[in-house]
Amino acid sequence: MTDDFARIYERTGNRITAPIAMEGFRRVGSIGEGTRVLDIAAGAGALSVPAAYSGASVLAVDIAPGMVNLLSERLAPFPKAEARVMDGQDLQIADDSFDAAFSIFGVSLFADWRRGLREQARVVRPGGMACVATWQRPPGGGPFMIMAQALRSVFPDRAPPAPAEGFVALSDPSRLAAEMRSAGFADVEVEEIQAVWHGPAGPAYLEEVRALNRYMAPYVALSDDERKKVEDAILRVVGDLAVGDRLRIVAPVLLAVAGRSS
Repeated sequence: MTDDFARIYERTGNRITAPIAMEGFRRVGSIGEGTRVLDIAAGAGALSVPAAYSGASVLAVDIAPGMVNLLSERLAPFPKAEARVMDGQDLQIADDSFDAAFSIFGVSLFADWRRGLREQARVVRPGGMACVATWQRPPGGGPFMIMAQALRSVFPDRAPPAPAEGFVALSDPSRLAAEMRSAGFADVEVEEIQAVWHGPAGPAYLEEVRALNRYMAPYVALSDDERKKVEDAILRVVGDLAVGDRLRIVAPVLLAVAGRSS
């Protein structure tokens, strides 16, 4: 929720979410001057900032004040864009307000993800468009995959944290399409694509993501000695995946695009 986490996520997370956001942006189409765009669980602005650059009127909402503070800075140059603290499960927005609404790795993490989908549909005008991106396998992508693999190698008998209900439910293409139709969308098209995280290998990887690791609950719960063992394991995992001094981590993603039912 903090300003510090928002800036850390912008540096480390946007590089994997931004390409997915841009692919959704492309598939929805017709985003530009005069288009009203809503970015739900907007995070560090991987979608809302490019949407603002296109000339669209953008509202970026997130439950985390730190993310909204960061977004307010990033969107400040654009008079038709703003960020607000808002729960994606209870959007304080009138019906039929937007031409397009996006939720990139957001709604699947909501406690009431079905309500989140219904809210997304409610605020899109009839004939408007929506886009939802979800991870296909826990724990997601990029550094979260590396951390999970390292933890498994150090603590093979410890069960990993259970993923959110929506994460599991919306990781299946047929289920995602069915739930979106039930929420009020039509002509749902779901495609599996790849999310790719690029970064340095070796000790430089740890230097780059150490601040992010300190926000991962399983890592935070460890003792100092256990963290040292996990960091050693992280270096081994990264070494196995690296090509030269670079790292490329691939994770499967579902990208759904749909129209709003009339």
